[in-house]
Amino acid sequence: MRLPAIGALRRRLLVEAATEAADGAGGAIRSWTPLASVWGRIEPRGRGERVADGRATGRVTHRVTIRRRDGIGGGVRFVAGGVRYRVVAVEDLDPARRFLVCLCEEEQA
Repeated sequence: MRLPAIGALRRRLLVEAATEAADGAGGAIRSWTPLASVWGRIEPRGRGERVADGRATGRVTHRVTIRRRDGIGGGVRFVAGGVRYRVVAVEDLDPARRFLVCLCEEEQA
């Protein structure tokens, strides 16, 4: 894969991490804490349907490219323009470790 030009990372993304707190009834309440604001590129990858709990749900995947930073992985999501992208997998784009490619699923409301 070709390395992106720095100008290609033009979308402002908010990085959020999931935090869970006990709800007092043996469960947990998940909330999202902002970690950072980064520049990135969002590219659509695919879409499809799957059956969950007996009903069809849509699935949209994206590739998000950002400059390398620590703390990006499972339990993290990106938010851009009101759309949430849950990180599914992360890979280094080049041996110099300058960029990360995050395979993400768009969270459906």
